[in-house]
Amino acid sequence: MAEALVAAIQTLSRQTSCASCGKPGTALKRCPVCKQAWYCGAECQNAAWKQHRKTCAPPLSLDDVWEKMRAAGASDDWREVLKWEGRMEELMAGQSDHYRSHWSDERCNAILLQFEIAHSSLRRSTGSTDHTFSLITLEGRRVELLGKMQRFRDQGELMCSLASNLRDAGRQQEAGGWCQKARDVGAAHGFFSVECRACLGLGQLAMGEGRQEEGLDLLRNSLVASPLSDHEENYWERPVLKALIEALFMAAALDEVEPLISRYREAPLAGSARDGRLSDEELLGLVFRARLHEVPCI
Repeated sequence: MAEALVAAIQTLSRQTSCASCGKPGTALKRCPVCKQAWYCGAECQNAAWKQHRKTCAPPLSLDDVWEKMRAAGASDDWREVLKWEGRMEELMAGQSDHYRSHWSDERCNAILLQFEIAHSSLRRSTGSTDHTFSLITLEGRRVELLGKMQRFRDQGELMCSLASNLRDAGRQQEAGGWCQKARDVGAAHGFFSVECRACLGLGQLAMGEGRQEEGLDLLRNSLVASPLSDHEENYWERPVLKALIEALFMAAALDEVEPLISRYREAPLAGSARDGRLSDEELLGLVFRARLHEVPCI
């Protein structure tokens, strides 16, 4: 297990770009001193040395790196977290006697989670999808670890997130496979929140592939599971309602739409009254109602 993790992380850590010319690559060479900068080769390393030598220094110990990552994660400083991605393989393998004594699956999961959150924050901040590969790789490793630790609800929910990223990357078949695995985990352990998300993902995939009847059934199952969620808040009810309403419009099943629109608007109505303005959900509810009654929306 540890060898597989190290191999995957070694691949991931090289999904970066040359610190000199900026060219991306998967076979870059790391600065042997600081282990933070990556270069195409000796020519690029020599060209960057005048500037790089100002910050080049032997790397911190693994314990120091981990403490800096934890502090950066606590303050949402994703740039600082990502700065240490070149040390991830060492952190995961625990390549020091002192660190090895604290090494565990839980620590490995925490390390991967730090980088996953940082890549997600970077994607939200920049709007770029360039980090999807990194997220898929990180989430895949965490899925394995969570299963080993028997944290099945977390594993199932992460499978759904992994499926979403695969879908964004255009890998629809793999996304469907992970959604089905998540659904199996939810059913096996009685986690309705996982069942809800998995059926939502499978339903959206089916609708996108033109399998309307199957997609609608899956989305209806997702809606049934949403209020039974084992989380304190029914977070997924409105996303499921939105997806089901849009699918019903697509299938021209209008008789089923109206009560769902009322249900979709119910929660944001209270928020709109409290805040003195229409929420995004309330506005979308009005758009749904206008579509239902063929009222022009301007």
